[in-house]
Amino acid sequence: MALVSYRYGFVFIKTQKTAGTSLEADLSARLEPDAVVTQLFPPVPGHAARNHTRDGVTLKAHAPASDIRAFIGEADFSSFTRFCVEREPVDKCLSHFHMLHLSPDHAEADGGRPESWDAYCEAGRFPVDIAKYAEATPDGWRLQVHHVLAYERLAGDVRALMALLGLSGFQLATRAKSDYRARPVVRREDVTPAQIRRIRAAFAETCALTGLYRD
Repeated sequence: MALVSYRYGFVFIKTQKTAGTSLEADLSARLEPDAVVTQLFPPVPGHAARNHTRDGVTLKAHAPASDIRAFIGEADFSSFTRFCVEREPVDKCLSHFHMLHLSPDHAEADGGRPESWDAYCEAGRFPVDIAKYAEATPDGWRLQVHHVLAYERLAGDVRALMALLGLSGFQLATRAKSDYRARPVVRREDVTPAQIRRIRAAFAETCALTGLYRD
């Protein structure tokens, strides 16, 4: 999903399995009527999508920075504070696996339901999001956001960021899609060293670029 607030001057770029649905649901209730708020699937109570279609173009929920720039224009994109969220790679993949394994809606949309954690790791379709918030250049990836917030500190860090932007008193309260790991199929201690190496290799560029979750 994506959020653009003209009043508070920010762009939020959604990444997978980083509480983005919860964040958008809570922010959408606090933002101005003219804000760009993309649709959520499945719908979340209290979320109000708006202004995400313009001149026949619809901004998709998982729009990368390049699509958001094209949608709102270079001037606003360049002047607004841009941020996203990242998560420790193994935990992110565990969350992604449980969503695909347990949610028929998401499994159909994301390439099929993995039969097991081992099959998920073997397929290697991990939720790597670097292309959503960075641009590939001949010299490597270049960030298109000012802040990459850590999922593990999200509640406090996003509250502080919103306060800096003029949106005081923001609280992350919604817990969308959190039930997929209420009865986990696989736990962190079940992940093998080989699987950890494979996941970390897939996220190596992400960790190097963001400076988060390095070995």
